[in-house]
Amino acid sequence: MKKTFVDVLLELPVDATLREFLTSHHLPVPDGFAWDDAPETSQFLVEAVKVWPDIAARDRMTANLMASVQLGDSAGKQVMFEAVVGNGAALAGLMLCQSDIHRSFWLYVHHKALFEKAVDFDFWERHGAKTQQYDLGVKRVPNETSTAMTGLHHAISAFYKRELQCGDSSVGYLVERSPGVFLLTVHVKDMAMLRLEFEGSALKRRVGNPNIHMALEYSQFTGVVRTLVRGGYKYQQMLVDAFAEHVLGVQVNAQKIRPPTLDLSMLRTGFDAPKAFEDGFVMVQLKALTLLSPDGALKIECTAMQSSQQRSVHELLKEMLPGPLEGQWMVTAALINLYYPPEPGRTRAKVVPIEVTSKGRLNLHKFDPRMQTQLESYLVSVGILQKSQTLNVQEIPPETSAVNSTPVIEG
Repeated sequence: MKKTFVDVLLELPVDATLREFLTSHHLPVPDGFAWDDAPETSQFLVEAVKVWPDIAARDRMTANLMASVQLGDSAGKQVMFEAVVGNGAALAGLMLCQSDIHRSFWLYVHHKALFEKAVDFDFWERHGAKTQQYDLGVKRVPNETSTAMTGLHHAISAFYKRELQCGDSSVGYLVERSPGVFLLTVHVKDMAMLRLEFEGSALKRRVGNPNIHMALEYSQFTGVVRTLVRGGYKYQQMLVDAFAEHVLGVQVNAQKIRPPTLDLSMLRTGFDAPKAFEDGFVMVQLKALTLLSPDGALKIECTAMQSSQQRSVHELLKEMLPGPLEGQWMVTAALINLYYPPEPGRTRAKVVPIEVTSKGRLNLHKFDPRMQTQLESYLVSVGILQKSQTLNVQEIPPETSAVNSTPVIEG
């Protein structure tokens, strides 16, 4: 269930950051109020907000409060630490925070620009499964100058003016997320809308322009881009072309990359990855298999239940339903669980799931780069992936010459 401002205030510690935030919004508290980190103090602050007579000021404060904790989960924690790399003060501050929601709030109050950077990272990570992948055939260091970015903004705005009669302005950022991997985030001004909203206690119609949010990830080692933009192929192609022309300095005929068809037949006998144990996992379980009959008339999905004592599904199938494993049935999907030992004081082990289908769909984008590399190595070792199919493959170093020409690159 979505948190309310009451939940947030009761969860955040009453420290200097919360005091700074609330006093900057002029929350009325008694003179000499003791800002102690105690449940009674948090409850008093909640009640103070509830009876705050200045409705407009209260709305501004609660709106900022709810915006400040949008990164308050495990995924948000990851992108926050990624965003503050290179800023020692911000990194130290995050490490001293008591929880993910506290980290999100602290970063919002003390380092707003880094918070917004983390929000852009979070947008990419949460929607990564919807991306489209293209091979540019170009491996270059992106041009991050204001001239290049201005040209990019103008190209994107011109496209939206032509297609949707909007896009009067756009704002974009290019950051290097990891060595050789760049993330471009662009916000475009959408068509004006008349919205019915409350301002304080008054209901008013106000004019606003929604934000069209898009992103692109580029690897200078592989020449591959991934795009995240609404509108279908035409819009993806626009973003790829604009990025290539203005940031890489080339015009390309980008080829859409189709997911490879993967052979999962080896999973009939389990998932054997000894390196997983070297990396700290204590158990590997083939949790689920989906199999399709030779004539395509029947599909079965088998999952090892909790009562199986974490036995692998192929072992259970051998005992109870051996036909699909022994026949010509095709393995079309699998779920592999890798277990870390329980943390001190806990009984449940942390589980890292690998989801894979014969159509090439993988869930590896949900993990950080280090974990991606580990999981890919296991898939390579059992023969599901080739080294050339991994997300982190590094090929010939990119061109280091200045980006100042616009040759046409085929394919």
